Amino acid sequence: MNDEARLKTWNAYQAAWGPVDENERRRLLEQSVAADCIYTDPASQVAGREALMERIGQTQLKFPGAYFRNDSFLEHHEQGLFRWTMYDGAGRAFVKGESFGRFGADGRLVQATGFFEVPAATS
Repeated sequence: MNDEARLKTWNAYQAAWGPVDENERRRLLEQSVAADCIYTDPASQVAGREALMERIGQTQLKFPGAYFRNDSFLEHHEQGLFRWTMYDGAGRAFVKGESFGRFGADGRLVQATGFFEVPAATS
């Protein structure tokens, strides 16, 4: 798998965090993360695609319409480092962070770890 394929997988994963309906979120996660994936960030840790679905839903409740954009992507040996910006529903940047991802043999993420300062809920 080359950088382009891994970036495409990451972009699908990242899109699942955005303001999409549950069916689209599930489709994006099935495409991009293993069923037994591990997700961690400063505020949470979940195991499995279903728990990740719930975690993302909580984020959308707290930050309605929030979405991510990649700022940069580095990859080697089935691992990726992604620098990103999170935008609120009005398109204003409010969080910058980095995530580490580990890809499985099938190209989907088996681990995703985010590093950022936990933002307060927008009003």
